[in-house]
Amino acid sequence: MSSKKLILPKIFRYSLILFLSLFAFASATAHSKKADLTDEDRKLLKSLRITPPSIWIEAHDFTGELKDGSTINLKDYHHRFVLLNFWATWCVPCLKEMPDLEKAYQQMGSKKLIVLAVGMGEDKSSISKFAEKHGFTFPMVADTKLEIARLYGVQNIPITYLINPEGVIIGRALGIRDWASPELIEFMDSKLESGSE
Repeated sequence: MSSKKLILPKIFRYSLILFLSLFAFASATAHSKKADLTDEDRKLLKSLRITPPSIWIEAHDFTGELKDGSTINLKDYHHRFVLLNFWATWCVPCLKEMPDLEKAYQQMGSKKLIVLAVGMGEDKSSISKFAEKHGFTFPMVADTKLEIARLYGVQNIPITYLINPEGVIIGRALGIRDWASPELIEFMDSKLESGSE
């Protein structure tokens, strides 16, 4: 009877160790797979001064409040490209970059591309006034407590993450970029077309 009592805890312990080992291996494998970009994709992104990741990085989901008070999640925008831009009303380079973000948003349309601008330390009121003053129509999120910025490790702005329709980060750019460049628009359009086939 006492040998049965000793065997069951050992079996349980070994089963638990095996399960945890398999889980750790599966997690490490999932997060260390290569980013889904061809060499041509990488070359194009680099020519546009957008840094492609070397490994697959899923974009962190978050909940944010838009300037109109409605709540969104990043995952609400899956099946479209997302330009996740971090900015502030006092940031002069951010303001210089935003017309190109607006142009890209207008050219591609919200069914293909969402420009999601996260106002670091900004509230709904300041974002609303800023958007109205400059005529920006893309969604802007108030990040009053910098929770979203911390989630993405943002320290300098403007910084923009290019997120593909599957919710994977495929590029990052620190500083001003031409987000409405014909090459980038064509790249996103071609990826959307190949994904829908």
